[in-house]
Amino acid sequence: MPVVLRTLLRNKKWAVTLLDSAAEVTICRQSLKDHLDATATSDYIAVETADGRVLPPDRVYDLTIQIEGDVERIISVIFWDELTSDILLAERDWPPEHVRKLPPGEDVILPSFFDLVLEADKKAYAAEWALAQAPALYRNPVGWDKDSPCHVIPVRSTPHLQPQYPVKHEAKAPVTEILSQLEYQGVIEPCTSAMNNPLFPVAKPDHSYRIVVDYRHLNSHTRTYAIQNSHSTALINNIVRKKNKTTLDISNGFFCQNLAHDSRDPSAFSFGSQKRFCRLPQGYKNSPGLFSARVTSILHELDSDALSYVDDIYLTDNALDIHLARVDRIILGFADFGYKFNFKKSKIAFLSVLFLGYELSNEGKSLAPHFLEKCAQLQPPNTLKKLQSLLGFFNFGRTYIPDYAERIRPLYELIQPNFSSRRWTIEHTHILRDIQRDMLEARHLYTRDKTNLVVRIIAGAYGFTYVTFNEGDTVPIAYKSHLYSNAEKPFAPTEKILTAVQMAVTKERPLAQGKRNIVVSPVPALEAVTKASVPNAKALHPRWIQWATSLTATDVDYVFDPRLQTQEFLQYEQEYPAPLHILPLDSYNTIIYTDGSAQPVVGTKHQYSAAGAAVCGIMEDGVFHPHNTYIQTLGDCTAQLAELKALLLALKHSETGTQTLIVCDSYYCVQSYNEYLNHWKLNGFRDSKGNTIKHKILWGRVADLKDKLPSVHVVHTLGHQRVGIHVAGNALADEAAKTSVAMASVAAVTRSGTRLDNEILVAVKASAADKTLPKGYPTNYTYHISAQNVAYATIPGVGDRVIPNEGQRLELITAAHEGVASAHAGIQATITILQQRYWWPGLCRRTKQYVLCCDICQQIKGSNIKRPLQTSLLVSDKPLQCVYLDHCGPLQPDGAYKYILVAVDSCSRFLWVWPQRSADARTVIKDLLIFIGTYAVAAFHSDQGPALAFKAFRDTMRTMGVELHYSSPYHPEGNSVVERRNRDLKQSLTARVLRSGRSWVHHLYGVQRALNNLPRRSLGGKVSI
Repeated sequence: MPVVLRTLLRNKKWAVTLLDSAAEVTICRQSLKDHLDATATSDYIAVETADGRVLPPDRVYDLTIQIEGDVERIISVIFWDELTSDILLAERDWPPEHVRKLPPGEDVILPSFFDLVLEADKKAYAAEWALAQAPALYRNPVGWDKDSPCHVIPVRSTPHLQPQYPVKHEAKAPVTEILSQLEYQGVIEPCTSAMNNPLFPVAKPDHSYRIVVDYRHLNSHTRTYAIQNSHSTALINNIVRKKNKTTLDISNGFFCQNLAHDSRDPSAFSFGSQKRFCRLPQGYKNSPGLFSARVTSILHELDSDALSYVDDIYLTDNALDIHLARVDRIILGFADFGYKFNFKKSKIAFLSVLFLGYELSNEGKSLAPHFLEKCAQLQPPNTLKKLQSLLGFFNFGRTYIPDYAERIRPLYELIQPNFSSRRWTIEHTHILRDIQRDMLEARHLYTRDKTNLVVRIIAGAYGFTYVTFNEGDTVPIAYKSHLYSNAEKPFAPTEKILTAVQMAVTKERPLAQGKRNIVVSPVPALEAVTKASVPNAKALHPRWIQWATSLTATDVDYVFDPRLQTQEFLQYEQEYPAPLHILPLDSYNTIIYTDGSAQPVVGTKHQYSAAGAAVCGIMEDGVFHPHNTYIQTLGDCTAQLAELKALLLALKHSETGTQTLIVCDSYYCVQSYNEYLNHWKLNGFRDSKGNTIKHKILWGRVADLKDKLPSVHVVHTLGHQRVGIHVAGNALADEAAKTSVAMASVAAVTRSGTRLDNEILVAVKASAADKTLPKGYPTNYTYHISAQNVAYATIPGVGDRVIPNEGQRLELITAAHEGVASAHAGIQATITILQQRYWWPGLCRRTKQYVLCCDICQQIKGSNIKRPLQTSLLVSDKPLQCVYLDHCGPLQPDGAYKYILVAVDSCSRFLWVWPQRSADARTVIKDLLIFIGTYAVAAFHSDQGPALAFKAFRDTMRTMGVELHYSSPYHPEGNSVVERRNRDLKQSLTARVLRSGRSWVHHLYGVQRALNNLPRRSLGGKVSI
């Protein structure tokens, strides 16, 4: 008896042909026909179609029959139908008597699938109606992607055997049936494993069951793969909507993914007998990511414009024939890989579809009907768990509600652990009903198009809302709302607007898709706002730096809209404080330069010796003439405290009613004095977070003196400069502070020994009596002992140098080489540091031996192989005529930082560093624009690095009037000035990290200061600064 088939759906490219109403059909590509012609089976089988045609035997291929006793079962049969011009694979039981021929009246011959969809007044429902005529397509089959087995269970350690949970008696039979079906489909198999995971059935509303395996213990012993699913919010916000839309659901997606044999045992579970999964198990933490990665890779080969989220696929087109061709290509392509689709959940060529919980139509994106039905049935919760479920439900539709965060805040307060009362009141019910009503009445939202992105900022008392639009549209894309943190609540209205702008620009930049962001705010000229222009500004300096980054972004435009100004904003005092007016230098009666210094005491690890200095004088014709110097020795304290003490010392010596200018090289002291001090005094010397500021007592004294001395101005200058009007005065203050610290350090060294060595005493006596000196003591030196019992060697042309005892010399070498101010310098640099204060016989020899034997230096420093330069270097005789640039890295990631931008002045060899997240032109431009605005750089020299040779970088530098010079490719010697500094920088950072164990970013600026203070042979033994 022939096998009877009937054709239900047919178009120009594919057809669905069924054996009967319960048959299952898989469609194969037409391209297989040529291959199958060469392998035609000789076994006879008659195939009769619904219209009475009998296919000849030469059109039947690959007949597979399994014999079980007297019963024959057809495993598969592939045949060629000339009418449909396609190859079909049919699976059906055999023998023939089990197959009945359908009467002609039962045949269902439908029109072409194309004709159905194009039929008038049925465009939105034709596809669903056509598929409804084929019950077999509503099955939930299991595919098999056997070509890509997954080794997906990397267990860190063997988990314990987990016992089986008790199962209700009424659930045992349904669970047994489900497991039998899964075993028949090849999803699970019997096993004997040392691992076991508990199984428990979950009842469905229709009284059926689904099985769940508890893999929580296995997941806790499993490494997490880096594969992540697509972000659903970003996916739905950037989705494209055209006329015809299709969503395809992959049937039993996880169970299509084959599991490697060596990864099956950890998935074992027990129910009667022990079984394990042969396919990717549900509940395993890496399953979603692995399955999504596989679907994405297949979809990229078939149709790169289609979108996927786990097992859902979305595609859209305006032309119906193109759209159906894409659907056909995806269905057949996934079938080739072994996947099947659940057509009951799929929607083909619809005007509106459901995707990721939203309804997508030509009008826009709206909440799904089932979501709105459930929203209409919400009632006030009576338990904490129901309240949490309610808040989670509302959170899904928060983008449709303006001011959602501020309106829902009272409900979230009820679930806070430290909230005093969790009682539901009538006010909470009103909030629930208001949000419920707004969600039910919410309009559809647009999705992102290719125009610019408009962001409107609306700030309130407790939070803010920003609304995103496509440029030219009035329907928003989404409403985003947030509450202010405790630190942000006291901010001025303008600062609250800047907080909202910072978050909006940062979070919505991916949504802009490379287009411009147009930010509409209630602040006029927002891009020009500075901290000095905001009255009673309360935000700290680091936050203003973050805001400045957003305000100066090149892809953002700011627009003023007075309609967005709230009542709080209008009532706020808009009086801008007068900027600090600096007089000409010769107009000041007194100019005071201050400096503080702190250095570690030799022989100690955490003890410092510090001092503050103030040099008073006048400025005449651009020349500083000092007349008084004030020094205060502070003992063990930090350099920051020493700078503050020096400022306080200068204020104490300022005269009331006299125009006085205080010049300080500490930005912390100057900024605090001019910007923060009044705010600190009003708040009891507490910052915006309520924490007591450092050095509270000293800042209180400074605040009192500031009120008494209104004619005193405090300005900042960069320290250790070679050119500038304040160089001479700052150098005098620096020298005075360091001299005081040196005196304190010598006293500390002297106090550490009870008496001088005999050798030193003999040398002093021999020098005084003009007798023979001990070995190693030069005869042209004179030796004496001070009243403080300190031995000195007077070197002609140099001056006095301390002679330490033998037991102190190793500690001095260690401090000079490994101390905070040294950064594991080389041999000559370490010797120069010691010779600035000390001398003893054999100093150079012992220092060289110590540096060569340093373990850390041997680990991080390479051999010094000198090679002749192949290109000439740009030599400058003045600072900032040429600055060398290069990137150092990538380094071990520290948070978000992986690179260091290094700049070295060709004349002074002064070093600047900036930690960077990426070595791209945009990041370099941002850092160098501040650098160029501070220093008058004439030219930059760099290698052919991508960021430094990028067109945007070259155009920016040309606009700023800075020349660019480049080394020849593959010739790092042309940039050797900065390359040598790169090596020193990495070696010093590595040494600090090995010693302290902290991150390299923490040590970066300390190493910069240390390297800039090292004597350099190329500068005649002087430091870079």
